[in-house]
Amino acid sequence: MALDKAKGRDLSRWNFSHTRQVENIKFLIVMIAKILAKGAAADIVGYVMREFHDKEQFTPDTWRVIDSDGILGNDYRRIVDSFDIGASLNKRISKPIGHIAVSFDKADLPRLTDEFMVQLAKEYMERMGIRDTQYLIVRHLETGSPHFHIVYNRVNLHGKAIDESNNFDKSRDATKAIKLKYGLTFSPKKKLYEDAIAEMKPKIQAAMYRCKSWDEFRRRLSPAGITVEFYNDRDTGKPQGIRFSDGEFTFNGSKIDRAFSYKRLDKFFAKNAGIKETQPQQTAPISVTAKVKESPVANIVESIIETGCQALGGLFQVGPGYDPEEEAFIHRMKKKPKKKKGRSL
Repeated sequence: MALDKAKGRDLSRWNFSHTRQVENIKFLIVMIAKILAKGAAADIVGYVMREFHDKEQFTPDTWRVIDSDGILGNDYRRIVDSFDIGASLNKRISKPIGHIAVSFDKADLPRLTDEFMVQLAKEYMERMGIRDTQYLIVRHLETGSPHFHIVYNRVNLHGKAIDESNNFDKSRDATKAIKLKYGLTFSPKKKLYEDAIAEMKPKIQAAMYRCKSWDEFRRRLSPAGITVEFYNDRDTGKPQGIRFSDGEFTFNGSKIDRAFSYKRLDKFFAKNAGIKETQPQQTAPISVTAKVKESPVANIVESIIETGCQALGGLFQVGPGYDPEEEAFIHRMKKKPKKKKGRSL
């Protein structure tokens, strides 16, 4: 894990190809590659393919698969099954699916055809050492910032783990080399700050769709590379505010949109759940796995899928928010016991 030694921050999730100082204004070279959290295929493929988003808002014209390799089928379930079968070749890797988002300056949009994005993605993966493995490239179109997502299997076609050592340094060098090769645009820090807000807003809105708890909200944001933290009232110690972070920029919820304040989100989740009040809870990471038969990759992988893999289910389901026995006990304790009438002597 790459760390900023001065501040102890994990830098592996966000990196820039190069920086320079121009008249006291920091400029960053775009393209930008964000190495996001690793996980299960069901989570990450579901995010990039908008499987759990509001279908009325994220219509087919807001995203599209622009390239893939080693994937059988083009629908969500078959793609997840393909990744799970590939991952079964090395069961020692607990989070087998890698996820990288690559974005560009708006000025480069006229050049960024699907074909050119695929070319850039393949060159980036080659420089990162992501080769001989399954991958999926999905372009997102719902924001003004042109970008695509690379989803890849950390288990290669020979059952060996992809070498991800020094990923931050490799990604920095890769983006710098590609930028210089194709003459991509410089972008000022302030603009990136504004673009970060514009990019985070639709992701937060999508995670809110029919969401019923803070735990579910956090799990939905995780594949998007966004974390949630609360800050408490000094007097009461209760949560009074919320911050969102993409690994580089951190914003108060209301800075992104007034609807993202702690109080408004809390009421929104409570309304969806049909309860009076919700509270944030600390939760352990959730992993979703599929039971698949380990087998050689080529024709056997295809035959397993064709005969029908067991689909993963229950994604984003939230466990019960209360203990029924405890609630029944509290209810009984609140009842005032009836006094027994004594017999007269």
